[in-house]
Amino acid sequence: MSLINKDFRLNESQTHNHRHMRLRWALLAIAGAGIGAVIASTNTATQYSDAIATDSLPAFESVTTTTDELARESFSLSLPELQAQQKIIDDANNLTPKEWREFKVKSGDNLALLFKRAKIKPQQLDELMKSGDAAKTLTRVFPKDLIRVLSDDKGILQALRYDIDHKSYLMVERENGELVAKTYNHQLETRQTHASGVIESSLFLAAQDAGISQNIIMELANVFGWDVDFALDIRKGDSFTVLYEEIFRNGEKISDGDILAAEFINDGKTYRAVRYTNPQTNVSEYFTPDGKSMRKAFLRTPVNFARISSKFTVSRFHPVLHKVRSHKGVDYAAKSGTPIYAAGDGKVIFKGKKGGYGKVMIVQHGSRYTTLYAHLKTYNRKLRIGSKVKQGQTIAYVGSTGLATGPHLHYEFRVNGVHRNPLTVKLPASKPVPKRYMADFELSTTPKFVQLDLLARSQQVALADTEINN
Repeated sequence: MSLINKDFRLNESQTHNHRHMRLRWALLAIAGAGIGAVIASTNTATQYSDAIATDSLPAFESVTTTTDELARESFSLSLPELQAQQKIIDDANNLTPKEWREFKVKSGDNLALLFKRAKIKPQQLDELMKSGDAAKTLTRVFPKDLIRVLSDDKGILQALRYDIDHKSYLMVERENGELVAKTYNHQLETRQTHASGVIESSLFLAAQDAGISQNIIMELANVFGWDVDFALDIRKGDSFTVLYEEIFRNGEKISDGDILAAEFINDGKTYRAVRYTNPQTNVSEYFTPDGKSMRKAFLRTPVNFARISSKFTVSRFHPVLHKVRSHKGVDYAAKSGTPIYAAGDGKVIFKGKKGGYGKVMIVQHGSRYTTLYAHLKTYNRKLRIGSKVKQGQTIAYVGSTGLATGPHLHYEFRVNGVHRNPLTVKLPASKPVPKRYMADFELSTTPKFVQLDLLARSQQVALADTEINN
């Protein structure tokens, strides 16, 4: 059973209507200005918009738009809206009609092939690539990317628009007869939302039922991963509440943001975390309500959501050698190719084959600690002996090399050369919030914990109601 508790705090339809209202006023302004204005035949929407900005139009004095806003507004239009805008501009100035077209990049595509499909003259590609440094981003287009082009009936490129990523986009337009490329930032909107769930069988299923994306649930596991072993410690009845951000563009969600605060109840014990940004370093980390770092010097588990197939013990029957011997590590059964993470910051001191361990990597952490990762399928190709690694960085992938009956990670944790049980060894903690920032920490994080309290209380009420109904 999972509880769904999501809440979007802004009305998307109002944003959508407001944008179209601005579009209608802009189109009226363009049409009105086109009747009485003499426009040079530059064949560009941008220059005509600039002319509007300098005209004296008493009826439209309230319409004031910057170049950046015009660029953003025109890019956010649908293709039919953009074409309607272009038709008004061309008709008002007795210009040759031009057509906006949209192309989806296919596997193996490049700009030359795209220009051929768009019936744009090949020499226009050379002019495009000389239109400015911003145009260089077009050398790295990817399948499913969308590119909009505006051309006339002679195959001359008039404008091009390309969505670089969810934060920025490229616009190429003619100015004084020459193509000019510029990059603009999308106007993004951040909204807060939350979700809660109770685990019946797995964290993934509970998160899915609660409407949480895989990215958020993975981040939630990362936040609490130093205290909760998500491969071993999860129990039926465990619950979570997460307060997080979502990023919207033009009323459409495009990505998840940061987790702001979260609570995880594991086997009756409550863990809480809040995101706080150090005012001096501008670095954000997660802390407990009393300012202690959630981040430890080592991850408790170096592979996500794997099943423990063999624990640390002094006597275990070896499945390959068929005899009893000590097992000074923990085995995590996982699919071949599953990423393995560095348990802590350190330096690679061994990379290669080591007897029954198969392919191995050993990382040294300071002067006291080392971690060993065995039966690997392959390594992170960028890492060599002596390479520095960061906690949580992918260093290798699960395999079954050496004496292994199936794909799994054999993980060892050593202190001063002595094997310790990775599941129970006490992990050193990172630094807490500096004392001089504790007042700021409490001021900025208290509202988030109040929200968690309210959400937790709401979840308890819902659980009680469900039990009564059942």
